[in-house]
Amino acid sequence: MHLPHRQSDLMTDLALQLQESTTHLLASLTPVGAPLTLSNNQDLLAGQPEGLVYLVTQGQPYYRQGAKMVLHLEPGDLLGVSDAMGFDAGQYGTEAPVTLEPYALTHLLEWAAQSPGQGKIWTRYLVCMASFYRAALAQEIRAEFQPSAGFMHFSAGETIIAQGAEADRVFTLLEGKAEALRDGVKVGEVHADEIFGALAVFTRQRRMASVVAISDCTVLAVPKDEFIDLVELQPQICVGLIEEMASKINELNTQLTALQQRN
Repeated sequence: MHLPHRQSDLMTDLALQLQESTTHLLASLTPVGAPLTLSNNQDLLAGQPEGLVYLVTQGQPYYRQGAKMVLHLEPGDLLGVSDAMGFDAGQYGTEAPVTLEPYALTHLLEWAAQSPGQGKIWTRYLVCMASFYRAALAQEIRAEFQPSAGFMHFSAGETIIAQGAEADRVFTLLEGKAEALRDGVKVGEVHADEIFGALAVFTRQRRMASVVAISDCTVLAVPKDEFIDLVELQPQICVGLIEEMASKINELNTQLTALQQRN
């Protein structure tokens, strides 16, 4: 997946992460039909059954919003996820031959619901996909189409989340390592690919702990309203997050109890 014109290294990295996520998502799934080979088609999804997504195996289909070219897809990319899930979308088309393998969206959702780890992969794919498409629209369509999900960089020692602050975003740590501190006491660590900051968003409370970068970090920040919308659309993707948050709460309670007993 790439933009028609120049794109940043971060966008390139995000596209690679989307392909890696796609590999995990489809590794144990089987196509639900024969591959489609299409050419000179301005709407690849027109006339196709609902509830399907397509793996690009050959060619480079494009995505348009109105008459404006937004991005190109490549072999290894998934096409049609936004359409199958009812998100606002443009049109996928192609001028040269492309080959697409069809997969059922329900199979993807069932796979994601099987374990917390698989649910996190699906959640991360959706968040990264939304971020890439929004950034592409912002760059290629018009200035007022600013992305609401964006990248943030923190040097070692900088605070990503401050204890007591308003919970206005949910974060995914793309690169680096961070630690969680409550009242200055370390209560946990955040590693690459981990989603953090969701608990306070769900509970509508202020941040219970600070998150500080241990090394240089790159994070993807998603506004809380969009994250909540995503959860409402596909609640099963929260299974992993809920279990992970419960584990962190238990760990935090254990550490706080130990500190109180020492005092």
